[in-house]
Amino acid sequence: MNQPKLITHIVVHHSASHPNTTVEEITKWHIERGFNAIGYHKVITADGIIHNGRPENKVPASIKNYNKGTVAVCLTGSFNRDTPTPYQLIALELLIQEWKLKYPAAKVIGHRELGATICPGDNLFSWIKSKYP
Repeated sequence: MNQPKLITHIVVHHSASHPNTTVEEITKWHIERGFNAIGYHKVITADGIIHNGRPENKVPASIKNYNKGTVAVCLTGSFNRDTPTPYQLIALELLIQEWKLKYPAAKVIGHRELGATICPGDNLFSWIKSKYP
């Protein structure tokens, strides 16, 4: 179980899929990989809507060996070739602000900072680093 005082990282992901990917599709992929539910706490779709995923008090399934002490958000899209929509970036900023109020010590990072991956894609990762160096 995630405990608010112990959250050290806010981890940002991309779905590495089409921008119109749904939360239901991501949930299906995660269940097919052996998870019991979607691995992320929130998913932000291309229209900027923030969808609920795994309950925030549950440890995510988003970074092998580094899930405890994190909250996880995924933006739909593949951000090595594309860029997040302005709506997604606004929603992500609002979500990060909300989470920073709840978890003031948490550092905002991209998935690649804790795992061998290109996630969340170069275009989203550069946005994260410009806002949260």
